[in-house]
Amino acid sequence: MSQESGVASTRKWAVLAAGVGLVYVLVRNRQTLLGPLRRVWTSGGLLPQRQIEVINSVQDPATQWVLNELKKHCQNFKVLGFDCEWITVGGSRRPVALLQLSSHQGLCALFRLCHMKQIPKDLRELLEDDSVIKVGVAPQEDAMKLSHDYGVGVASTLDLRFLCVMAGHKPEGLGKLSDTHLNYKLDKHWRLVCSNWEAKQLEPKQLNYAANDALVAVAIYRKLCRDLEPKYFWQRCAPDDTSLRNKFEPFLDVDFTKGFTLNPTGSGMTRSKGSAQPQGKKWMLKKQPYRQMATRSKDFYDNCLLQAPDGELLCTIDRRKASWYINQNLGTQISEEPFTVRLNFEPAGRAVGDVGRYYQTPKENQCVVCGERDAYIRKNVVPREYRKHFPMVMKSHTSHDVLLLCPTCHQLSNISDLRVRNKLATQCQAPFKREDGSVKYHDDPELKRVQSAGKALLHHGAKIPAPKVAEMQKTLLEYYTEQSEVTEDLLRQAASVEYRIENSDYCQHGERVVQQYREKFGGLVELERLWREHFLHTMQPQFLPELWNVNHNADRLEVRASEGRVDKADLLVAGLDAKVKII
Repeated sequence: MSQESGVASTRKWAVLAAGVGLVYVLVRNRQTLLGPLRRVWTSGGLLPQRQIEVINSVQDPATQWVLNELKKHCQNFKVLGFDCEWITVGGSRRPVALLQLSSHQGLCALFRLCHMKQIPKDLRELLEDDSVIKVGVAPQEDAMKLSHDYGVGVASTLDLRFLCVMAGHKPEGLGKLSDTHLNYKLDKHWRLVCSNWEAKQLEPKQLNYAANDALVAVAIYRKLCRDLEPKYFWQRCAPDDTSLRNKFEPFLDVDFTKGFTLNPTGSGMTRSKGSAQPQGKKWMLKKQPYRQMATRSKDFYDNCLLQAPDGELLCTIDRRKASWYINQNLGTQISEEPFTVRLNFEPAGRAVGDVGRYYQTPKENQCVVCGERDAYIRKNVVPREYRKHFPMVMKSHTSHDVLLLCPTCHQLSNISDLRVRNKLATQCQAPFKREDGSVKYHDDPELKRVQSAGKALLHHGAKIPAPKVAEMQKTLLEYYTEQSEVTEDLLRQAASVEYRIENSDYCQHGERVVQQYREKFGGLVELERLWREHFLHTMQPQFLPELWNVNHNADRLEVRASEGRVDKADLLVAGLDAKVKII
């Protein structure tokens, strides 16, 4: 080979190596290199393609056309940007004046409800269509105002801040989200925000502001979806990726502020699995208003073995329980590894069918949703506020419904549970929030003033200014009309007044739901099935224990009934009395 050909060959290999290296660098750093370009492309394509349609009346010829176009756009991409505007007069909020809905194709409809006075039928159907997600920042608040002012429900609202947390981004207001993710600055001047949305004719600045809020919401949604399921630049996908809906399902119609809060100390849970850790201030999940278990970093399942006297395996148990049998002389240790205890007495029942095999199978110490093994919390799939009102036969041996979740999955699951609680509250007429039926006692304002005045004058009368004393004495004499003067006996009587009155309509949410399912909705196995199916649907666990199933307790009660270990009353409560024969 000549020297020139050798040099040429070397150059070819060098060029090839350089090309391979360049491709490697581009692929490895694609997020850093392509991120700014993607943001510029997204924001650049956002506004030039927009089409703003202002609807002033139901009879407006454009009304039906706009609604038909929005519905057509939602056939391919079932997401709408959603926002509302209103004015405040004398500290009181006026009804919603403007409703903004925008599609991914740039069509933004501005419905001037203050002039329309009613919601057109097709618009009502679109708002109430739960297959179309309405995205924005705090859309639940706008939905509540629409419901209050116009009697229309808005289904499937989704706060974009939930997606931010899931993707590892800081959840911010719409203006900052637009700047961060779209490289587009929204005009959020207070004069524009607080302008007259009930004016006879809206100014161009108002139209731009209103339309942009709805348009950027859709664009931010699409960008966050790409962050949740990133793809290489050569991969193509349809705009409607329905596979993501299952991830969002737990957060539809849920108030973001009930699930997350800013943690200035930077401690606590701050990100979803596999996401980048945000710098500076961090976001953590807020504790829910119901009992939670402490986080564990050591193994929860010891998978010790418990045997019957003849050596048949009964179940796996934890080390402490196994040691208890030995210390109580109820069992004998057979081996150390695995730690095995054989009972000295005949147990009430043996392992039968899949129900028995479930309790015999060793359990993994990992999050059943994502497989995380570093730390976990026990999750009651059927919440304790319901389970505690079950009959004893359905409260014992409930480890099937206690699963391990990592802290992030545990909190996300708790947030998703709010939807089921609210549905049960409506179905069973069992208020979950602080409404009339959920308050055990009412405070009588008049009696409270009487007690307060009596206590103050009795214990601190000498220190109270004379005008205030006269006012308090007047309060007492107006209540005790038969008295002509305030005496010490009257003060003592007033100070002991009970101002808390028991609410005759009070019901405890969990107790009422259990009662209703026992009597009207097919028994408690149906309530159990509801919660288990909800957990499977919303969390999509990938690491459930073998033989875990939604009908577990029903199958367990059937086994017990076949052995004569359950009575008809318990089966009736469970909803199985017509299906199971009692021995």
